[in-house]
Amino acid sequence: MPLRIRELSGDREIAATFPLMRVLRDRLREETFLSEVRRQQEEGYRLFGAFEDERLVALAGVRRSHTFARGEHLFVDDLVTVEDARGKGHGRALMRELASRAASEGLTRIYLDSRATAKGFYETLGFRFHTSIPCWIEVEELLGGA
Repeated sequence: MPLRIRELSGDREIAATFPLMRVLRDRLREETFLSEVRRQQEEGYRLFGAFEDERLVALAGVRRSHTFARGEHLFVDDLVTVEDARGKGHGRALMRELASRAASEGLTRIYLDSRATAKGFYETLGFRFHTSIPCWIEVEELLGGA
């Protein structure tokens, strides 16, 4: 069955991706999901879906970015595949489509932050891992509860 990949833009089609995105981002809530996507879109976020027939099997959220450390690049914020479709090449196909789009925009690199459980997948695609480790803290905690 051929895989079709397309950018998602309508409210209904974006809202329909919530169950799959929630697998990856458990902090998300259905009632605020669309507004969060729209807010990110104001900053360049784009959402792509991979479909078998009409069934969404993989999802990617990306943005064009520029940082001192990385220069101009495509950043993959989100990549997730439906559990019963994993291992069928959908994530790879979606990443290749994103690479093609990045190349057409003159971008030469793709960056992302990987979970430890996905490291093997990204290594098979050829990603190189750096030593930086993403971390976070609650603001109040850093301020000492003040």
